[in-house]
Amino acid sequence: MMTTTRRITTPLLLVLVLAAAFRFGFLYKKWNNLDFAPVSLMHAEVARNILNGQWFQIDQRHLQFTLQECRSRGALIDPSELPAPANEQLTPLFEEEPGYGLLMAGLWKVTGSHRWWPIRVLQILIDLVMCWLVYRIGRKMFNERTGMAASLIYACFVPGIELVVRPHRDIWVTFLFIFTVYQLIALRDSRRPWLQILSIGIATGIVAWMRSTVLLYVIFMMPLLFIGRPVKEALRFSAVLLAAFALTFSPLIIRNYAVFDRFMATRGVFWHSFWAGVGQMPNPYYLQDDDETIVRFAQSLDSTAERQTIAYEQVLKAEAHKFVREHPVWYATSIVRRAIVFVTPKVGREIFFQPLLPKHVTGTLNVSISKIALLAVDVLVTCLFLAGIWLTRSRWRDLLVVGYPYLYTLATLAPFYLVGRNIMNVYFVVLIVASAALTSLWNRFRPSS
Repeated sequence: MMTTTRRITTPLLLVLVLAAAFRFGFLYKKWNNLDFAPVSLMHAEVARNILNGQWFQIDQRHLQFTLQECRSRGALIDPSELPAPANEQLTPLFEEEPGYGLLMAGLWKVTGSHRWWPIRVLQILIDLVMCWLVYRIGRKMFNERTGMAASLIYACFVPGIELVVRPHRDIWVTFLFIFTVYQLIALRDSRRPWLQILSIGIATGIVAWMRSTVLLYVIFMMPLLFIGRPVKEALRFSAVLLAAFALTFSPLIIRNYAVFDRFMATRGVFWHSFWAGVGQMPNPYYLQDDDETIVRFAQSLDSTAERQTIAYEQVLKAEAHKFVREHPVWYATSIVRRAIVFVTPKVGREIFFQPLLPKHVTGTLNVSISKIALLAVDVLVTCLFLAGIWLTRSRWRDLLVVGYPYLYTLATLAPFYLVGRNIMNVYFVVLIVASAALTSLWNRFRPSS
């Protein structure tokens, strides 16, 4: 028994060591990277004001000064190096969720360091836990070899690693999704299953403070609780799930009502994002997926519409309703095109999405060896993913559990707006199912011993 345990754990430990080496290596390489700098600096501004007793407020002038200073130096500067001005003009946070800034403020309070490293190191440690959870999910749902293969690929998956080492909130959405699948699996053999349900509700509420895209997550999850369980038990689980989520998330709704005099469960830029989604593809308005372009478009509809205001969102909302009524076929096909991009990110983007504006380009857009290689990898992984679904189709209940975050993200984002990091949040599902296909093919075609 000891030999078997050691033979199983040693490779996993090596995978975790490899994962840590990759992540800290990327952290060293990309320490001053300016990707997502505007959003990261905004959350740092929220954190600074929280510690100063000004909850969920920002100074736009100081934020713009900090961003310009970072761009002029060509590096992401630690917030501690740029102290706030003596006379601040604070405004309530409207465009983004405040949860990541709140987390950052807590870490700064504990470490005493107003720098980027606390949140980055924490995210790496959390991602190492996720690498282990991916192994456990693959092992429990399929077999030991699938779990090891999935964890190894996850450990070396470059796009996911790059998201982890940046001070950006989306990695916490990935954590919620992986944690949820693991807890749903643990629910089957648990002596206290309500603890698994309670933890999912609380985790969803916490992450919703960072990303409002998960607001419907527990609602759409409830049908899964009725599969293979008595109705009364599933109803109790659903009630616990909803209560845990509502109690965890409701303080933010109360804050929004107190500040903006209206109930707001999402951040204040939903319709701005909708029009950015329209701009992802050739459209009747000739829009681009670009914030400045969308602002100019809103002001062409109403010259008084200023970004980060409720009036601005109302203008875009009214025009969106009109747009869908006048172009229903275009809108319906745009959902299908985004769904294809979701399933095959590289190939789908090349076929359907407009090229990004030059200032947003972070890689090559022209034909190159590296680009062709990425497209080939995308096709290969997608084919393995679809093969895995086909090979395990008789276990559709297990596939629903593992694939729920994937289906949820597809259903909630394809109608509106889709970016690469949204796909990366659920790519662990692709890696696990593709690993199941790989191990199945290996078992079928390996040489007999």
